[in-house]
Amino acid sequence: MGEVLSQAQIDALLNNLTGPGDGGNQGDDPSHKAKERRYDFSTPKLFTKERIKLLDSIYTDYARIISSHLSTILRLACDVELVDVEEQKYGEFHNALGDNDILSMLDISLGGNSYEGNPALMKMSNSVVYLMIDRLMGGSGDTDPNVEEEAYTDIELALYESIVLHITPLMNDVWGNYLDANFNFSKVEVNPRLMQLMGMDDVVVILLFNINIKDVNGNISLCLPGSTLETMCKAFESNIYSSTKRRETQSEQTAESIFTALTGSMLEIKVELSEAEVMLSDIYYMQVGDIINLNKPKDSDAVIYVENQPWFSGELGVENKNLAIRINAPVSNS
Repeated sequence: MGEVLSQAQIDALLNNLTGPGDGGNQGDDPSHKAKERRYDFSTPKLFTKERIKLLDSIYTDYARIISSHLSTILRLACDVELVDVEEQKYGEFHNALGDNDILSMLDISLGGNSYEGNPALMKMSNSVVYLMIDRLMGGSGDTDPNVEEEAYTDIELALYESIVLHITPLMNDVWGNYLDANFNFSKVEVNPRLMQLMGMDDVVVILLFNINIKDVNGNISLCLPGSTLETMCKAFESNIYSSTKRRETQSEQTAESIFTALTGSMLEIKVELSEAEVMLSDIYYMQVGDIINLNKPKDSDAVIYVENQPWFSGELGVENKNLAIRINAPVSNS
């Protein structure tokens, strides 16, 4: 008869089973719980991993550039790092906005075509914004933590706009390696919760940057509209395809032109039946009608040389009463 478990042993087993499939005593440790993310199968992702990787590459360069640019403007060490690129619905971005947040609207144009109806949106942490404003006004950058609860004054908004005007054109530089895309500062919106630029279910891509200036750590969020970004990605993929086809065509034309130029070249062709070694005395006494043994059957193939390189093997014969050779097979030069 098997051993009967006590109530304490049963409770211990149940506690171990509460972990998310880690199979052991880690069930009560929250650090071992799997990170879960909801996925809506009714609205599949619009952007592939390749497109997300492209945006990651572009805006990693952008983060590096604005780090140097802000350090120069503020005369403080500034570190900006891209930490996340995620596709989501505009409603999620909109609901995360605070009452005192301000948004910068950036008009996007691609190849001369403007997409003013779907601007990009940029939001900075208020703590970072106030530090920047303090430095621009000649301060040390030490800000009051309670100042975030206050509304921005007109002077502060003007200084904030000047910061955005400095860092927005830098996007054109990083996009210039891929597309003729331009981002232009449009205006600042102080009541973002009342602004309805897109539908709550519209797809957007959110890029999250971590920014660290002095002892202040904050973030920059960039919201790119999905419809405009889809057009930009298709234009980039089309450019890649066109450039690839153009390179292939140029390569084919180059190879054809080289071959055409070489077709008129004169090459020496000779045929070798066989080789034989004879004594010098035999050659001295050699006369017409003498026979030299080549140690090779009479029906054997001869070797055809092109510029002293063996290329083919062939069979000797006669063509229109002229001695000729018929090519049978190529010869390996290895």
